[in-house]
Amino acid sequence: MTEAIGRNEPCPCGSGKKYKKCCGVREAVSITHVIESEIDDLQKKLLHFALNYYENEIFDGFEEYQDYFDIEEDERQFYEFVYTIWFSLFNTLEDGETILEHFITAEVGKIKRPKLKQILQSWTEARTIAGEIVSVEDNSLIVADGFTAEKYEVILINKQKAFEAGSFFIGILLPFDQKYVFFPAPFDLPELPVNQAKDFIETKSRDAGYHSPQEFLIEYFMEIMKDLTRIGGMVDIDSMEWQKPVYKEVAELLKRKLESLDEMPSTVDIGIILWFKFCEKKQKNIRKPNLYAASMHYLLTLFNHMVSPLTQKETAKLYDVAVGSLSTTYAELDDILEEDIRSIIDMSYEEENEKPLMTMPVKSLQGPMPTEQAMQEVLAEIQDGNFETIDEINEFLKKKLLNPAPIKEPKTNKERAQRLIYDAMEVQGAKRYKLAEEALSIDPNCVDAYVILAENASTPEEAMVLSKKGMEIGQKVLGKAFFKENGGHFWGMLETRPYMRAKANYAETLYELELEVVAIKEYEELLELNPTDNQGIRYRLFPIYLETGNLVKAEKLLTQYEETTAHGLYNTLLLDLYKNGFSSKAVKLLKDAKKENIYVVSYLTGKKQIPMYLPDHYGWGDENEAIIYVDEHLPLWEKIEGLQEWLKKH
Repeated sequence: MTEAIGRNEPCPCGSGKKYKKCCGVREAVSITHVIESEIDDLQKKLLHFALNYYENEIFDGFEEYQDYFDIEEDERQFYEFVYTIWFSLFNTLEDGETILEHFITAEVGKIKRPKLKQILQSWTEARTIAGEIVSVEDNSLIVADGFTAEKYEVILINKQKAFEAGSFFIGILLPFDQKYVFFPAPFDLPELPVNQAKDFIETKSRDAGYHSPQEFLIEYFMEIMKDLTRIGGMVDIDSMEWQKPVYKEVAELLKRKLESLDEMPSTVDIGIILWFKFCEKKQKNIRKPNLYAASMHYLLTLFNHMVSPLTQKETAKLYDVAVGSLSTTYAELDDILEEDIRSIIDMSYEEENEKPLMTMPVKSLQGPMPTEQAMQEVLAEIQDGNFETIDEINEFLKKKLLNPAPIKEPKTNKERAQRLIYDAMEVQGAKRYKLAEEALSIDPNCVDAYVILAENASTPEEAMVLSKKGMEIGQKVLGKAFFKENGGHFWGMLETRPYMRAKANYAETLYELELEVVAIKEYEELLELNPTDNQGIRYRLFPIYLETGNLVKAEKLLTQYEETTAHGLYNTLLLDLYKNGFSSKAVKLLKDAKKENIYVVSYLTGKKQIPMYLPDHYGWGDENEAIIYVDEHLPLWEKIEGLQEWLKKH
């Protein structure tokens, strides 16, 4: 019989070292490799167990994520695989336990090795993690949690790729004695800056109302993993051929400031591209980089939907430059880049809907829908593209502008139905509603079809039912997680627009049925989802607030959407008259409003009558604008006793 050798005894090989430092190491390594192999087998068994016994639960859940993921067919298998792991570890079933807990109960009695049994039972402490790969060894990593700064040693089982220190990663950790293993592997994004990724997750967590990013990451691991692949911009400043170092300095400063305000990468890219084009067209001797970065930033706010739109004064303060200098320089940029800006607007933006202060209330599907269709197609092409340099982006835009590609044939029933909706928007009458009915027969979840059919309803009650059904379908299709994730930014995401249109229609029908309290709630929810109010909801909500005597909310609404249009100025005057009567302040407010649009007073006093058919367009300060405003607000003005005499006097 071989006598057992103590770990601290001399090694029998004669090396003079202790056994644990010599031949004992090889034995320990051998045992470790065996356990690693057994852990790998346990992970595979867990997956088989999950799919054998809980396949319906897993794939019912995955289908809810399908629309959010917007994944290609060749990606589906990967996301199903990761979703199965995440679901098995963290989702509680109807009986209150996870699939993992059921697996442990079924498997632990079959395991003979006590250490392996202990490791399996510790997997109930699995955790999601996102952070930085600190260092890389042959078969292990040291990783740091991006939100707690804790470091973990992770053993790589079946290592199939190389990892880079300093890279951002996201993954699921399982305890392995005093160390950890990934299940299935770390998903690293070496090109994505660690801080940018961390800030993205923290912002999402905060917006969703979570106490910690870790809690948020557990619940929304799949969405975050998918979104992280999209948040990086396409434009690399370092790869661009700047004619002077100071030009690059301006671009870097602009990028830093925009990112500090949480602007979308696409907005940052547009700013850098336009600045590069300006430098190509006009080689300036720049002494103040801050001034040109500030001017480019302010120019972006004038045509691009931004998270933090700034006034000239606010922009000047952000970059520490004089307002007067900013105004002059931005005007120069605007003049030189006019054609390029117009091209970008025509290609990627719906100008009428991206400038909220120029939007009137949207009824049904009236509006520039062909532009929305074009946006969907262009954004899909950009997302599918692999642009690495400014030249590739320029070439893509040039080809799209000069040689528009033929419209692609829809592949799915959802796409076919939406194509019919776009066709319906080009026609009026019976054909319009027939196309909507056809779209609904192809795709029962076609929300816009219900919106169109509600237009043709014979009664307000019928219109309400159709609008509500479309709204509820849209809400279900988007999913609860989507609302939590994207509340506050809805209109900028094309997939939300049918739901937003249905909800606006539903609110309008509620108001027509004199259900003002419920209508207010629906309108307020629309503004919460889209505070920039591209639909012009504020124009519908303000009169209802006055009708119901809610002057506090009416004033808050005007403050939130302060504007110098006829709507804004005359409504400010109207509210002041309700609160304070014919005061000296009201006289001043009237003068300010008349400067913006003199025609309104003629219709308020009855000197001119509102025409039978309202105009279908208007311009700032013109008579059409006055007709539209007075038609919507006249009953509110008529409640003010003595108004006619006061208006004629002033």
